[in-house]
Amino acid sequence: MRSIAVWVVAGLRRYRPDRNPLRRRSDRVEAGFVAAALVAVLLAVWPAALAARAAYGGGPAAGPGARQLVEATLTGEATASAADAHVLLGATAARWTLPDGGVREGMVPAALLLRDGPRARLWIDGEGRPVTPPPHRAEMTARAGLAASGVMAAAVALAAACLVLTRRRLDRARYREWDAAWADADQRWRRHRI
Repeated sequence: MRSIAVWVVAGLRRYRPDRNPLRRRSDRVEAGFVAAALVAVLLAVWPAALAARAAYGGGPAAGPGARQLVEATLTGEATASAADAHVLLGATAARWTLPDGGVREGMVPAALLLRDGPRARLWIDGEGRPVTPPPHRAEMTARAGLAASGVMAAAVALAAACLVLTRRRLDRARYREWDAAWADADQRWRRHRI
């Protein structure tokens, strides 16, 4: 824990704005880029929250009437044909009552039915068609967390890449200045022999 605190204090000392005459212009530019990167990462929290909200909003909380659980009566046995091979356990003839009182009848993929003997429960959409069950709350929370984490990871990666490129460019300029200063010192300190 102490090493993290030492690292944070060293970073604050390195990038803090002050009037130190030994601080080069490139050091101040680098400190400005670090501050801008931190602000950009903090501002990325808002798009991350929007992404999480969009990912979470696609589940059962999508609104009333989006998906409803209704009672269905099985009117036939499960059948599996070569054409229905992609459907788990084939399809079953069933009859279900819509929330408005209407009755629908049709073939329902057996994977969509929650069976209880000759009766079953079935998820339907707003038009009364069988649909897949809504995702569980844990799945929706995981999706939202992944969406927010993805946006934040992209923001941090972009900020880090900008910092690395800026620092590389500034370091090259610093090395050129350093070489020029040493060449100048070499000329001044060299003994001139007659």
